[in-house]
Amino acid sequence: MVSALLTFAVLISGISAQNDDFQAPSKTVSFNASAGTTYLPNKDYSNERLGLLWNQVGPISTHSVVTATVEPTPEPSYARPGKFHGLVPSSYDELAEQKLPPNFAWGLSSSAYQLEGAAKDEGRGPSIWDLLSHRVPNQVADNSTGDVLAQHYYMYKQDFARLGNLGTPWYSPSISWPRIFPFGHGPINEEGLKHYDDVIETMVKNGITPAVSLFHWDTPLALFNEYGGWTNRKIVDDYVNYAKFIIARYDKYVPVWFSINEPQYCNWQYSSYPAGEYYPSYGIGPGLKARFLCGHYTLLAHAKLAKWYHEEFKGKGRITFKNSGNYFEPVTNSTADKAAAQRSYDFVLGWFGGPWTNGDYPQSLKDTLGDLLPKFTTKEKKLIKGSCDFFAIDAYTSFYVSANDDQEACASNSSASGYPECVSQTQIAPDGFGIGPGADIGANWLKSTGFGIRQFLKHITTELFPSVPDIMVSEFGFAEPFEGMFTNIQDLTWDLRRSDYLQGFLDNILLSITEDRVNVTGAFIWSIYDNFEWGSGIKTRFGVQHLDYETLERTPKASMFQMLDWFKAHGGDFIGHDTA
Repeated sequence: MVSALLTFAVLISGISAQNDDFQAPSKTVSFNASAGTTYLPNKDYSNERLGLLWNQVGPISTHSVVTATVEPTPEPSYARPGKFHGLVPSSYDELAEQKLPPNFAWGLSSSAYQLEGAAKDEGRGPSIWDLLSHRVPNQVADNSTGDVLAQHYYMYKQDFARLGNLGTPWYSPSISWPRIFPFGHGPINEEGLKHYDDVIETMVKNGITPAVSLFHWDTPLALFNEYGGWTNRKIVDDYVNYAKFIIARYDKYVPVWFSINEPQYCNWQYSSYPAGEYYPSYGIGPGLKARFLCGHYTLLAHAKLAKWYHEEFKGKGRITFKNSGNYFEPVTNSTADKAAAQRSYDFVLGWFGGPWTNGDYPQSLKDTLGDLLPKFTTKEKKLIKGSCDFFAIDAYTSFYVSANDDQEACASNSSASGYPECVSQTQIAPDGFGIGPGADIGANWLKSTGFGIRQFLKHITTELFPSVPDIMVSEFGFAEPFEGMFTNIQDLTWDLRRSDYLQGFLDNILLSITEDRVNVTGAFIWSIYDNFEWGSGIKTRFGVQHLDYETLERTPKASMFQMLDWFKAHGGDFIGHDTA
């Protein structure tokens, strides 16, 4: 034993002699990767830094064939429903001779992350959704991503040639923030800019008028790493600087700007982002605090941009944000149920209703949320008030609403089930029948409720926000049940329930104009073709064109012709010629 100890001592002595520069640590520290609160400002815009961001996401798929911009080929003739089964007729005889008002804006809509593909190409930086879809288990039901999808990034010329050939006069896409600013701020990505230059030019050449969303949930991942994304006030200036650049470049071509798509996503999407697990939380994890901070800074970002657009830039068009909301019908005429419906509106549209009121939040939110709800300064309220030129609503469905028996107790207890709304919502009518035909299981919240859009438009403009000068239905659409399970193109394109949905919604929008005298100035159908539907993935399909994700072929469905025939019958503007 003594010999062994001596040998060990000699060995250690030898090692020490060979490492004269070795310095023993002076202290030990306890580390916690989730506890960081100091922001990490970035001024490194190198290729290496961009590579690290993509390494955070993981490997990216590419298409085997389409890897560069495709020049359009002549559009074919389109097969459409024939004599054995017609399209869906109207239920309203009184609309037979009714026409839309002049200059009614109509067309199709989409968003960048949901169809562009080419995720890592030509200098694009990753967005939060690149991270979520690749790294977070069960974030997307079918484990799909936005890597390839329709490769619209390379096939936009063919897509716009088709819209032009069909005569569709408007198109409402979004621009990818991380394609322009890969790091969220700093230098501009030259290739991404050239791409969008040509996108806008190609639309205009085809006679299509753009209505552009500046932000559709694809926040640059770098900003989450740097300061936590939309829970930090720093996001306001970074977003505004990006949006100002885009508007200044394209305003002469774009008469309608949507600053933000559906800020209500701060509730049902953003508040569940895994802050602290896949990127730093900076002390604000998932939950109510994230929900209302996100909403707060989103509204301030819009208002700051709108003020610049009108007062400094002197923009030629109009600007607003796209609300997400649905019609709420009280189950009974009781005071309690009516109050529950109003409370539902407060927590959806009222939350972002400051542009149409006093620039502040509804009192019900203040009373319920207390310190969870950030406060606007007097200056900020003034900035928000009047910051929207018109009201835009993405309205898909309807709900019945009733009061909870314990609403007061619920509203005073942040741990209560149903907090903070504290109401009961259902899509079952009082007599027990369903409120309307259901969509695909991947969109089980969606029922076909055409009458609801008429009621909703009237309620928004006469009850909720009477100061609204005009309103656009900036999105509506339907996920055909089981469509993702069909295997032949004939079954895939006979989307009868979606066709019925479009007919019902369009009829009721027109009734809102002709009977209720609501100043509806536009309607955009979601979506141009099947795409990535966020947590539902690609198997839940909303497109009026079928997208083959392997061949990338786009095929018009029955719903496309339902839409075209409806606008032709009711005096909609078309691009230079009749439809197919």
